[in-house]
Formats: sequence, structure tokens, C-alpha cells
Amino acid sequence: MPLSQISEEVEPAHEVLTALPQWDSHANPNRSLHSRHGSQDPVLEKSIFAKEIILGSCRERSGTMTPEEEETPKPRHSRAMFWLVLCVVVTLIVAVVLGAVLGTLMGPSGGSSTPQSTVTNIPAETRPTPTSSTPPTTSKATPTPTYQFASLAVAGWTVPGPNGYFTSSLFSQDNEGFLSRATFNSSTGNWTRVSKFAIAKPGTPIAATFLNTKYYTNQTNYDFRGINYQTSVVYLDNSNYLKEWIFSDTGSALGRPGPLTDQKYIAHEKTQISYYWPRLLYQGMSGEIRGAHFECHKRGECWHDTVLRTTDARNGTQLVAVPMWNNLSSIGLFYEQDDGKFVNYKEDWGRASAIWKNRAFSDKIPPEASVAAFSTIRPEDVDDLALNTYLLWQNNNGTIQMSWTDSDKGWKGPIKPTAFKGADKNTALTCLTGATFPKFPLPPGNELSRCYFQANNTLREVNFNGTSWDVVGTIPIES
Repeated sequence: MPLSQISEEVEPAHEVLTALPQWDSHANPNRSLHSRHGSQDPVLEKSIFAKEIILGSCRERSGTMTPEEEETPKPRHSRAMFWLVLCVVVTLIVAVVLGAVLGTLMGPSGGSSTPQSTVTNIPAETRPTPTSSTPPTTSKATPTPTYQFASLAVAGWTVPGPNGYFTSSLFSQDNEGFLSRATFNSSTGNWTRVSKFAIAKPGTPIAATFLNTKYYTNQTNYDFRGINYQTSVVYLDNSNYLKEWIFSDTGSALGRPGPLTDQKYIAHEKTQISYYWPRLLYQGMSGEIRGAHFECHKRGECWHDTVLRTTDARNGTQLVAVPMWNNLSSIGLFYEQDDGKFVNYKEDWGRASAIWKNRAFSDKIPPEASVAAFSTIRPEDVDDLALNTYLLWQNNNGTIQMSWTDSDKGWKGPIKPTAFKGADKNTALTCLTGATFPKFPLPPGNELSRCYFQANNTLREVNFNGTSWDVVGTIPIES
């Protein structure tokens, strides 16, 4: 069905709200900040008992004796007994310490919780080529996941120029709790898979984003020396603290822990996560929707966390954030209210925020359904700040549907794209949006307009060309 034939209706569901502090901060960079302070472990000193043993040993080596010792000689076996007891005590202490260390390194199933990271390069010939919108019936070129992923996340970017290319990275969690990353580079056609780079809470939500360090050129409070592009993935540990792992284009393929981890932000145990640079969205301990914003007013003080002025959200609601205007002048967050209706919290940079509901999606998305979104520029007017936004979800029958807005006439849909046919019920679903930032518009084209989900026990990639969907193929990812 042509997109232009779908009717729509927009209904305001909330009055205009005051803009959030993060966006206003660009106009007021000297506002006071709250900094989190770290902790320091106690320093253990040598015990007096250890010093006495050393002194005693030294005294015996000297061969001298006091007059009292000469007058009252002690049985020889008492000295041997003393050293025997001492050896037994030391052995027990070593055994206890060693047992404690091994216990911290072992996971609940008895396996090691320390990631044994590996990097695997997958040749281009195993990369499926785009086909028609008809899903494939089988896939033999790539590994088949053996279980259902609880969450998927994707980030990517384009490199402009005559030899331009794009890169996308898909993140998932395997059945042992380890996180993995599968990255595709269109200039080579190769996949690179990084397995087990970190361990996370079983069934953790995952969110990923991309950063172009040119955003912060000549800004002294930011330190991205030697880095051009950076991908960041956020997840939960077993205590529901937000953890970050980052991969830079010039760093190790295994990545490293990111600075967000040091903030010790703790989330609701049922939270989902959404991440579009520089904004991370999650639910706090009381179910409130919080936003952590990256902006360095001082060197080393870059993360700032506040509560968004949203309506009451269902605990565990899907959180999906995408840019809705170019240059990141407006961002939209889709979430489910306590009453079961999906709404769009829309925030304009440095101005007001408002909440909208719409009959194209508000009453159609089931509770706990998989939800994803992406945005593209409007090809008929590249100077239009407004972006085309597409919202996708899985209904109760397992069918993935899509509603969208591509003009000032509001939302349209939903429709059922055939490229998503055969999606596994309760599949995780994620979509990719290119990068935009103040003075950095979203690039033209649809090569990054991709979504990922499970179908027939494989992980499928589909691409939106602006009017219809194509099946790209199966992702080489391990479960």
C-alpha cells in the first residue's frame, strides 16, 4: 500500500511543558553542577603478629641466649611443634584467601565470569546481498541463534566522500550473560565479531549510540584525543547499575569500560534503556523516566542526570528515542503510560516540551511489545528541519507493524511490511538512525535505515529504501 494513501490524525494529549535543564544548558553553561565522588578502599598494614614472628626468627638465627634460657633449657620438640603449628595456620589462611578469590571469579553456574574476549573476522562472501521484500526460508551462510535474545541494540554512521562507506554495529547478549558485538563495514563487505567483551545482568536491556568527536572540536573541556568515531553500549549489572562499554575507531577491537560506569546511576529492576547521543533514557528506582545528558561544563564533569517531565510510565515500558528534527533540534521519546497508551514525549532544544498521543499508534501497541523507531531526512526538501520518523512494533499475533510521519500532516498507518513476515513472537526489535547533532545534519540516503529482529530462529536484517523494505539477510552472531 503506498505510504501516501494512509490517513492520519494527531491529538494533543498534554499542554506544553517547561523545557528540561539539559537542553537549556547550552545557553547557560555556567550553571552549578552536582558531582559524584568516588570511594577509597582501606589500606591494610602488616599485623603485629607477623612482626613478632620475624623478630623471633631473627633472634634464633643470632645464636645468642639469655641467662634465663641457659639455666632452664627447654625440650627440643617444643620448638619444632611451634613451627609445625605456624605452618598449619599459614596454610589455612592461604586456603581461605584462595577460596575467596576463586569464588569471586566463578559465575553462578560454576563457570568463570571473567570474559574471554575473542575477535573473529568474517569474509565478505558470507554477507547476504539485498533481495526482494519476500523473507528467505532458510539461511546456511551464517550461525543460527539457539535461543531468543532479550534485547538487541544497533549503532552506526556514514563516512562521506568519494570513497564513502557506512558502518553498523549490532549488540546482543549470549546465553551465558556475555555481551557480543557484530560490526559490518560496507567498504570491505566484511563482518567483525567481538565475542564476550563484558558480562551483564541476565536478560539485560541494551542500548547503543554513536559519537563523532568533531562535535567537540576546539572545546577544551572534552578529551577525545586520537579518536574520530566512537560507539558506546549501555547495559545493567546484577545490581541494576548502568554500565558502559566503548569502542573507538583507533582503539582496541575489544573496547574498554566507559566513563558512564563511574557515575553509579542505578535503575529500576524492570527498566528498558534508550540511547541517542548525547542522551541516555531509563527508568529510575520509583519508575520515573530519567535522562542522563553528556555535556562537559568542566573537564571530567560531563554526565548530568535529571527527571523528565513525562506522565506516569508503566514500569518496564519500552523506551525509544530518536531525533525528530535535524541538527538534533528536537528529540522524541516513545513510551507507554500507566493507562496502557503509547505517547510521544517531544522536546525541542532549549525550548518547550510536550506529550502527544495519536490514533496511528497510541491504542495499537500491546503492553510489553517490542518497539523500535528510526528517522531519515525528507528527500523532497533536504533543508526541512523536520525528519521522517518511523515507529515499529509487534502486535499480539506476532506481526510487526509500522506507523510513520513524513509531512506536516501528522502520522499515518499502521501497515504490515512483508519483509518482517515470519518474525518470532516476542522477538527483540531494534532499528538504526544515522547521527545528527547541532551543526551536523543527518546525512541523506537510506543506507542506514535498517532494522534487526529474530525470524525462524535466525537474526534477520532488513533495509528501508524510502518507499519499501528489502530483506538483506541473516546476521553472523553467536548466541
